[in-house]
Amino acid sequence: MSETALLVRDLIAGYEPGVPIVRGASINVHQGEIVVVLGPNGAGKSSFIKAIAGLVPVSGGTVLLDGRDITAAPAHTMVRLGLAFVPQTENVFPLMSVEDNLKVACGILKPREIPGRIAEMYATFPDLARHRRIAAGNLSGGQRQMLAVARALIVHPKVLVLDEPSAGLSPKFVSMVFEMLTEIRKGGVTILLVEQNAKAALAIGDRAYVLVEGKDRHEGVASELWNDPVVAELYLGQRPAHTKSGGAA
Repeated sequence: MSETALLVRDLIAGYEPGVPIVRGASINVHQGEIVVVLGPNGAGKSSFIKAIAGLVPVSGGTVLLDGRDITAAPAHTMVRLGLAFVPQTENVFPLMSVEDNLKVACGILKPREIPGRIAEMYATFPDLARHRRIAAGNLSGGQRQMLAVARALIVHPKVLVLDEPSAGLSPKFVSMVFEMLTEIRKGGVTILLVEQNAKAALAIGDRAYVLVEGKDRHEGVASELWNDPVVAELYLGQRPAHTKSGGAA
């Protein structure tokens, strides 16, 4: 079995003291995996990964990154520890050019490393190279998401965490974003993502967890979960069909 990249045990977190949104959720992400967190609206998915990234106060549980306890680490230190977080919104500086967005994200790199890393991002994301002088706010939704991911990748993270990467995108750009994540995983980066587009996420994921009311309620191999009746019940509120003689449909 692959080594664990990210281990979350019994996490309790929320914005207000004594009012947890995440209520004891646990996940295990192996190195090189894409792990998907699914769940109905209001399940606490985004709060869960934001708590992992240090953006939501944690009142209980443990977060381990490569075996190191990062539970109490401030959000601004996470990149140095090896965890990069891509929020759903406000994930680029819209008035800055693509290239300046990338330069700003290089803060923890040595100056001599920066040109090479930017060149690597342009090689990975050719669209960004073509639009390097354009303000990020003038990019398409899919291109902005590329830039947000490139900003996260430029510092060599061990684990990339994304919140709803396909939100608000057209079907064309949704496919493009998920293909991009598959290629990133091939490069050795471990990925954890929250995603409302369950079918697209499960198509690229290795494993998935279903979060309900702030607690992990079900998990399994991603390719098998789309037709799992338990997922239908937890995620969609649909109970598995049962045939009963004389019963109403």
